[in-house]
Amino acid sequence: MTKVYKQFIIEVINESDYEDDSSDNIFRYCKIYSGNDSTYHITSRHGIKVYHEDQAIYSCIIKGSQGATGVNENSYIIDEDQLVICCSDTIFCLSLPNLDLMWKMQADPITCFQIFKQNDFYLVDGETQVTKLNKNGKIIWQFEGADIFVSLDDESFRIENDSILLMDFSNRKYKIDFDGKIIEGTK
Repeated sequence: MTKVYKQFIIEVINESDYEDDSSDNIFRYCKIYSGNDSTYHITSRHGIKVYHEDQAIYSCIIKGSQGATGVNENSYIIDEDQLVICCSDTIFCLSLPNLDLMWKMQADPITCFQIFKQNDFYLVDGETQVTKLNKNGKIIWQFEGADIFVSLDDESFRIENDSILLMDFSNRKYKIDFDGKIIEGTK
């Protein structure tokens, strides 16, 4: 997936077969960042390249060791001069265009599926929690349901004008406000 940032093109790709220092790698990333718990087997690897005039001028790979994630249109955002991205259980914030690590935060014990900007905060759609982070990566609040926020039949996470709608694996529905509080009338 690619996005335009100023005079640069930002490319984010799944790199599931990438191994550090392997001669089999098609591309060698300049920087490597790992999630908060690197003692487990690595489950997700996302490569990031910054292009200028068709040349990759900066690159990094981020790695996570909890639930596996993939790259999709909502797995990362560009916010001013930062790339904020989900990888496994961790949210990484990288400076643009040079991809220096500014901060990282475990936002879910298992997997961070999506990230959205809401005013001056970030909302993270996780497997077990919804997390609100400030721009420095500090957790403002977290909300958990009775089961994981995954649904086989319906959308499990949706942002409305004044609330967040959630559905867990047992089809229980939750409606919370942007302060992480359940709104009355929620099942």
